[in-house]
Amino acid sequence: MNLIARLAEDLANAQKQDPAARSKAEVTLLYSGLHAIWAYRLAHWLWVRGGRFAARLISQAARFLTGVEIHPGATIGRRFFIDHGMGVVIGETAIIGDDVLMYHQVTLGGRTLGRGTKRHPTIGNRVLIGAGAKIIGDITVGDDSRIGANALVVHDVPAGSIVTGVLSKAKPGDIIA
Repeated sequence: MNLIARLAEDLANAQKQDPAARSKAEVTLLYSGLHAIWAYRLAHWLWVRGGRFAARLISQAARFLTGVEIHPGATIGRRFFIDHGMGVVIGETAIIGDDVLMYHQVTLGGRTLGRGTKRHPTIGNRVLIGAGAKIIGDITVGDDSRIGANALVVHDVPAGSIVTGVLSKAKPGDIIA
């Protein structure tokens, strides 16, 4: 699928995913999450062809304009939609499958600083990630899973799961499952 066809598919998906979308013109001109995805598609295209500086420049301009930071090295599948957009961060080694719906303030972050290692999560197909969720580290969220709003996910999630809650207030010696 060429870049133009992918952008058109992203637009159609945004209209499908958001019941408040009234027209193609409205979505095209006003949806910051879609603008961030489009900028990512261009930046990623440059990134994989060796245009690393230009790719980072585009991603940082998109971050400034949309409030969404997607590293151009991330791998994002088809029909990905960020609803409301603001505050989303997607790290360099993150992998996102097809038909993923993500809300605002989501972080797909790393837990290590090692260069050249997989540091960010892998998100399966048809996953919904609620507002404010933080998915951290080289973990996998299985297909058809749902991550609740403000959940902190630091372990693998089996396919078809629903994950909620915040992992917090651990004391030395506590075992967190």
